Amino acid sequence: MRREILNRTFVVVCALLAAACLPALAQARQQGATLSGRVTDPQGAGVPGAGVTLYERARTLARLSTVTDSSGAYRFERLAPGEYIVETEARGFAPSSAQVLTLARDASSTLDVRLEVLGVAAEVVVTASDTPQTVDEVSKAVTSVTRREIEERDEATLGEALTTVPGLRVQQLGGPGSLVSVKTRGLRNQDTSVLIDGLRFRDPSAPESDATSLLSDLQVTDAGRVEVLRGSGSSLYGTNAIGGVVNVVTEEGGGPFRGELFAEGGGLGFARGRANFSGSAGRADRLVWSAGVSHLNVSKGVDGDDAARSTNAQGRALVRLTPTATLSARVYASDSFAQLNEEPQAVGALPANGIVDARPVSRAELKRYEAGTALSRLNLGNATFLPAANDPDFSRAARFFSGAVTFAQRPTEAFGYSVTYHGLRTHRSLNEGPAVPGDPADFFFEPHGSTVNDFDGTVNTLGARTDFRLGRHNLINAGYEFERETFSTDFFDVRPSGNSSADVDERSHALFVQDQLRFLDDRLQLSAAFRAQTFRLGTPRFAPVAGAPYAGLAFDSPPNAYTGDGSIAYLFRSTNTKLRGHVGNGYRKPSLYERFGTFFDSFFGYSALGDPRLAPERSVAFDAGVDQALGTSRARLSATYFYTRLQEIVAFGNTPNDPFGRFSGYLNTGGGLSRGAELSGDFAPARWLDLFASYTFVNSDLRRPSVAGVLRAFATPEHQFTLVANARLGQRVAVNFDLVASSDYLAPIFDPSTFTNRAFRFEGIRKGDLTAGYTFPLSESRRLRLFGKIENVFDQDYYENGFRTPGVHGRAGASLSF
Repeated sequence: MRREILNRTFVVVCALLAAACLPALAQARQQGATLSGRVTDPQGAGVPGAGVTLYERARTLARLSTVTDSSGAYRFERLAPGEYIVETEARGFAPSSAQVLTLARDASSTLDVRLEVLGVAAEVVVTASDTPQTVDEVSKAVTSVTRREIEERDEATLGEALTTVPGLRVQQLGGPGSLVSVKTRGLRNQDTSVLIDGLRFRDPSAPESDATSLLSDLQVTDAGRVEVLRGSGSSLYGTNAIGGVVNVVTEEGGGPFRGELFAEGGGLGFARGRANFSGSAGRADRLVWSAGVSHLNVSKGVDGDDAARSTNAQGRALVRLTPTATLSARVYASDSFAQLNEEPQAVGALPANGIVDARPVSRAELKRYEAGTALSRLNLGNATFLPAANDPDFSRAARFFSGAVTFAQRPTEAFGYSVTYHGLRTHRSLNEGPAVPGDPADFFFEPHGSTVNDFDGTVNTLGARTDFRLGRHNLINAGYEFERETFSTDFFDVRPSGNSSADVDERSHALFVQDQLRFLDDRLQLSAAFRAQTFRLGTPRFAPVAGAPYAGLAFDSPPNAYTGDGSIAYLFRSTNTKLRGHVGNGYRKPSLYERFGTFFDSFFGYSALGDPRLAPERSVAFDAGVDQALGTSRARLSATYFYTRLQEIVAFGNTPNDPFGRFSGYLNTGGGLSRGAELSGDFAPARWLDLFASYTFVNSDLRRPSVAGVLRAFATPEHQFTLVANARLGQRVAVNFDLVASSDYLAPIFDPSTFTNRAFRFEGIRKGDLTAGYTFPLSESRRLRLFGKIENVFDQDYYENGFRTPGVHGRAGASLSF
């Protein structure tokens, strides 16, 4: 049945795209506009190999990129008329300020760019308004992490690349391959939406239907940059964007054929390889493309038995059918495996109530425990918790595929439209081995034999979007989305009578509109957005059928979700001061597990956990800030105050008088409150040194405590400081140091003596990483780079929610660019 639905969806999408392409093909002989120019250094010499990226202001035509030739010249042909933003960067130079220009139909224009060796980055960002904007136009709190920054820090995964972003709290519960979570401004994991090229990426089979279960699999494969929007984004990006948005932007490609081969290895049994290629084909770069594949393999991990491996493939291709029409496609796929550990647990004599200071059982005693020594015979000393113990027969395997195809056309300078189909499939499998009699390392919740739990999810999204310009100062975007989501789970028990499965689905329709206004010579920027989404639930299917919950019940459509968003920015050009404000409400639609989740036991039968009547989570948020540029782009400072109230959330609790016979389960309840401040600064004090520093203060409280007597949000330190220092010593040597430091935080740890969670206070992180590289220029277009990295240079013995993280370790590698 599901295969038939997917086949019908594919046929419909192909028919729609074909119908959209036919009018464009009739215009295939249009000449189009041309943009050319030269990129030079401060002395006027041409800069070969500089990257030039062209953003169409209205977004419906995809971004284009090329590189300069040996004389520093570049050229774009067959362009649609309209307003564009040009961004230029080259190795060894500060990125140029973005420049805005308008191209007339079939006209030729010239734009020369002069690069400076000193200055802070001023990238074009897309995520703030879902359209390209220069840094002076952005009216929201946005941070961009570029591919060059990721390379300089030798970050392997998306989570590592985000650790220094102000307002974000990134956790990894162990070493490479272990669970990664991202919290924005003191909110929950599920309040941060993850996008790939502006399209939602999440796991519909996860309990909260967010991306957390897959974040550890997202390597830095073919990403051009990562943009982070802090603040409500639901009006533009839909569900989960309550606290913020992380958007992974695929490398554009274009220009002559080029590539990179990369390999590194070192401590923890760590090995990683990557290959990237990009280029163009046809007259006037009619086809532009980029592709990458990466593989990460960890043979030991933190405790010597935490093997993990992951393979990623990512790519993008764009065909310019005519100067005004494009057809693009992109894919992102992953296959991974990781050995998991047990959950930490409370031990020792704990206070009867209140917060417990986290003191781990010594590593030697933990080894004895894992070797079979009973907990009662360990020398606990003053320890209060047992760190996550090794479990050799507990593992996770996962796969995902995200693919999208978009047709876009701009028939006139003032009007454009696009049609996009996005398909996402996820699969996770948890494999648990049998408990060993007498082995305390197998906790008392362990099964009596091998079990397998498979989770599968699909999301099919068909969207249409249009934009039209009402004069130079008013750009309106509007669109429609249809989304079908499915979730299925199969549990294979020790006894066949305990096997069970569930299959549920949901459909939704969404309408959205955004109006962007620019006045006073573009010094004043205004935007307003609105989104409405309706939902319709399918009939759940369970096996075994006998005693299945929700049988014979008719479900009304769940409550709709309505969100609005507004922002304002004003730039004082005389002082380079920008004031900005952003207010909006957000939502998260309940997951299919929260609506229909169940537990099956061959003896007790079904236990219902979900509630099909759940209303979407709701929030309201605002932030206000100031951005200040100093000198001749030598420094940029930013300060933001934020406030977010979770008005209604989905939580797990007691459910008296429940129509589904539940004693406990998912229900709507009050949320919480988070407020604080973000301070950050980019500095270029010398031509060879770049500095970035940030400080985040968060005061986040729950309205309803998840642990008795504790209202403070978990895993959220009140204070966090980050620092990135990048030094270029001559033309060949580069040294980078990045630091993350925070105050203590609270985390829940299970107490087996009371069968409840207790709140533990853990020491904050003090993690510094040092990276150094030396580049050998082999020719004008080829270079060999040797590099090394030392992680956790201070060798802090640090625990994330009771999971031990790696101590000091290093790795080294080489990359060949051509």
